[in-house]
Amino acid sequence: LGAGEPRLEASGLPPSGLPAPPVQAEETRDISWLRQLELPEIPVRWDGRVVRYLEYYKDDPRGRSAVVSWIKKSGRYGAAIRRVLREQELPEDLLWLSLVESGFDPTIHSPAGAAGLWQFMPEGARIYGLTVDRWIDERLDPERSTLAAARYLSDLRRRFGSWELAFAAYNMGYGGLLASIRKYNTNDFWELSRLEAGMPLETALYVPKILAIAIVARNLKVFGCDELELDPAVTFDKISLGSGVSLQSVAAATGAGAPEIEALNPQLVAKRTPPLPVDARDQARWEIRVPAGAGARAAKSMPKLLEREPKLERYLVRWGESLDDIATFRGTTRWTLQSLNGLRPGEPVRPGSLLFVPAAEGVGVAAAEHLLANSAPLSSEAKPVVVVPAQRFSYEGRRRVFYRVVAGDGLRDLAAVLSVTPDEICRWNALAPGASLHEGMTLQLFVPRSHRYDGVFLLDEAEARVMEVGSEEFFAHFEGLKGRKRIEIAAREGDSFSKIATRYGLSVGSLERINQRSRRSVLMPGDRLVVYVPTARPDDPPPVEPREDEVRVASAEAAGPVDDGDKAAAAVPVKPA
Repeated sequence: LGAGEPRLEASGLPPSGLPAPPVQAEETRDISWLRQLELPEIPVRWDGRVVRYLEYYKDDPRGRSAVVSWIKKSGRYGAAIRRVLREQELPEDLLWLSLVESGFDPTIHSPAGAAGLWQFMPEGARIYGLTVDRWIDERLDPERSTLAAARYLSDLRRRFGSWELAFAAYNMGYGGLLASIRKYNTNDFWELSRLEAGMPLETALYVPKILAIAIVARNLKVFGCDELELDPAVTFDKISLGSGVSLQSVAAATGAGAPEIEALNPQLVAKRTPPLPVDARDQARWEIRVPAGAGARAAKSMPKLLEREPKLERYLVRWGESLDDIATFRGTTRWTLQSLNGLRPGEPVRPGSLLFVPAAEGVGVAAAEHLLANSAPLSSEAKPVVVVPAQRFSYEGRRRVFYRVVAGDGLRDLAAVLSVTPDEICRWNALAPGASLHEGMTLQLFVPRSHRYDGVFLLDEAEARVMEVGSEEFFAHFEGLKGRKRIEIAAREGDSFSKIATRYGLSVGSLERINQRSRRSVLMPGDRLVVYVPTARPDDPPPVEPREDEVRVASAEAAGPVDDGDKAAAAVPVKPA
């Protein structure tokens, strides 16, 4: 090379000094049949991986079986997908990317969180106009998700300039592919896919597989699929319905089974049309698919069926509210709310979520709060118990309230809603800043008196029975719930943890836990310990400080044998507690 000319520093291939595996001699393959194949609209490079896929699908029984299954499945959604691709002026062969992604199953979910025919992740789906929430997941809607995928693929093709790179970006992510292009300084997919760590192996095989299947679909006779009967296309009618209509009612109106209606509408994950947004001014309508030919009958039957359905209202979940709280406010049950809203057992409801609740006059949050404000004050015993640290706080211009943690609450989000800081919440409640909040905890908060918290379920100080940790009231309450009481005792001469545990009906482990003291520690007469005993048991005499001579005798015994002069003193018993 001359001065200033480019020099090859690295090829991306293993160093030549590494031992190479012996090359196995193989029979010369006849690949002349490839020249007869009709090619797809997508440009094809005869890379070795593409050829090997084609040979596998043509000559291997497992490959032929897979191709037969795929081509048959394409009958269900193939025509609808091709129509969308034509409308978006894209190659119809992009259909086969959906096959590789999902096997043409519109309800499939990946462990990573992707879903639907085109395996969109939630955020990517929202970017391309799909609704993904607890009521509707349009990734599962074959029509809507195909339109979003067509737009996404069109964008990738425009950004990268080739379909191979567009497919690679669809699989490994736009950012990942762009970083690889910049790192290796090449925008040729086939080159990148051969370089060490150029891209994930899955992506390096993903693109050739799509191209190979697209070629197979154009040459069904060559691959033994020309006489296949495709699965019937999914056909349907559509009817327009308002908010809160269950798919069970739609099934009744069409005379079809509920599973059939649910299969036609997989995007309705709660099996009911969703509630209108809080600020909605117009009555939104949703298009629901029904079996082909049943649309007119369903549209005629629905009004009468809806008259017999229970009337529903929307309910906006507040901070600090659980499903049980809402059920109590609305005079209904947890099971009813789960059924109306398609909630799984144990699934939490988060602040700001809209739920359906049975409509009934005089119930709801406002009515419940009015009743609470105007009813007779609760007795001390009836108030909810709140446990707080022993340290006390007082702030001018603030009031103390209590917030019960529900599943999913985070410290920072909660602090922002309540106009306080995370550090303040930790200080007021003896919390570790990095630890999680757990459902059932109750936090004491000192919030500005001037602020309104309509969207938060708070308990005022007068409505709670507040106990300081470790106080007599604290132990009397919590041990009383177990039929026990807390008493303090003094150890006797010769006592051990085992003897005291047996005397008071406790395990040695419980005695250790209560006193935070090892069972191996030596107990001296008069040492104070705490035990929990049945409430009905008479109290022991109060602990008495041992006299000086008792302590001296006990110390002498612990030290070893005593002489005759001390035997008389040693015989004096140590007064028990």
